[in-house]
Amino acid sequence: MQGLVCDPRRNALLKEGNKSDTVEARKLADLLRTGRLRPVYHGENGLRTLRELGRSYQTISQDLNRVMNRLKALYRGWGIACAGSL
Repeated sequence: MQGLVCDPRRNALLKEGNKSDTVEARKLADLLRTGRLRPVYHGENGLRTLRELGRSYQTISQDLNRVMNRLKALYRGWGIACAGSL
């Protein structure tokens, strides 16, 4: 089963009557069952993929920088000269 994200303020049936969780859950179920639940737009999947790729690139770049600094510190500890300012 696929999930659906909705904004309760944009679904008219949820604005009426009692506001207990049980009543609202029943109203949401009825709207979903009848196909009258209005979904929230989340953009294209391509944009989500692009964000994930950008985040992954940034994480990999930070990890690479951290590993290089560790290696340089290890080499310097052993008395091996290497370029860089660390």
